[in-house]
Amino acid sequence: PMYPSMHERTSKLEETLNQFMQVSMNNQKNTEASIKDLEVQVGQLAKQLANMSKGPFSANTKTNPKEYCQALTTRSGMVVGSDVGVSEKNEKKENSELKEVEEEIEKNEGENNKNECK
Repeated sequence: PMYPSMHERTSKLEETLNQFMQVSMNNQKNTEASIKDLEVQVGQLAKQLANMSKGPFSANTKTNPKEYCQALTTRSGMVVGSDVGVSEKNEKKENSELKEVEEEIEKNEGENNKNECK
């Protein structure tokens, strides 16, 4: 069998190595370009997010210049808050409920008295 000479094998190996190095360098350049593009895009996104946070739903809350919430009323009518009294509406509601309870008690007492007399 005929084997190529040492010089031919070396030159073939050098040529293959050069091709590999060329492809590797091209891949490296493409990767660097892609990374730079991504850096630009991330910078643009950061600017957009910074501008969005200044919008109407930002994390920085602003007080309402017209009114301030100073108390909360629960479903049961209990008012929670500092330096705030019970509103007239809640007082009227409580008074009407109290009257209903008192009337119910009086009604029951009247029926009990009638039953005791029999």
